[in-house]
Amino acid sequence: MSKTKKSVGEFIGTALISFIATNADDLVILMNFFTEAAISNSLLKVRHVFIGQYLGFFIILGISLIGYGVSYAIPIQMLGFLGFFPIILGIKGIVEIIINLCIKFFLNVNDIIPNDDISTIELETIRYRNGSTGEIISEITIQQPENTNTDSPSTIQFKQKIIKILSYCFNLQTLKIASITIANSSDNVAIYTPLFAQASKWQIGTYIGIFLVMVFVWLIFSYYFINFRPILSIAQKYAQYIVPVVFIGIGIYIIITSDCFQWLERAIKTKNFKNG
Repeated sequence: MSKTKKSVGEFIGTALISFIATNADDLVILMNFFTEAAISNSLLKVRHVFIGQYLGFFIILGISLIGYGVSYAIPIQMLGFLGFFPIILGIKGIVEIIINLCIKFFLNVNDIIPNDDISTIELETIRYRNGSTGEIISEITIQQPENTNTDSPSTIQFKQKIIKILSYCFNLQTLKIASITIANSSDNVAIYTPLFAQASKWQIGTYIGIFLVMVFVWLIFSYYFINFRPILSIAQKYAQYIVPVVFIGIGIYIIITSDCFQWLERAIKTKNFKNG
């Protein structure tokens, strides 16, 4: 059937089926992210999951929109090697757990009592003297804060706002989410590329719109599932032990399903690293 003769129902159905088929496994990954965010002292926050997931998905859409040309220049299977990233994160998390357990086991008094150097502050003393006798009648001591910044208050405030916005939206945690999303995108690119290649401009726009709405649905579902009180209490109690293991599992899953090593083996044998 030609792309101009598709019914509205068939068109929307194609978009929904394409998204669900390529992102069903992302639900587990998103739940793992929200589980990690539920830990009280975690650097990962809910906003990082939302921003990172959309950032990664936009990159996936960009690769898919470039079309078949990218599949020849950068084989889809190569994305599978990014699966080592969550494996490294998982191993790092397990090592941190072991270190923390050792610290708690060997904790002593010196670890409890702080031994930081005492900071010094500059004090300004104002004395009031009797006008006739010169005798000191009162004395006030004021703490003077250090001020080494020569910028104007408006400039400082503007810089602080920019830094706050950038650090709020984009940091290592956001990039972590985006990179794992991209690592698990080989099936997305494989489906979206031919889908976009045979679609008209307005159809591509509609596809993207539906996909972006579905990403939000995926995020909301995963967030509320994890934050359901019985599940949340379990997540907060055991998340620090579960998350690293799940990360390792996700990495192994990405590597296996992407066929990246099979592609590398074929590429070495044929000496064709473009198509393997």
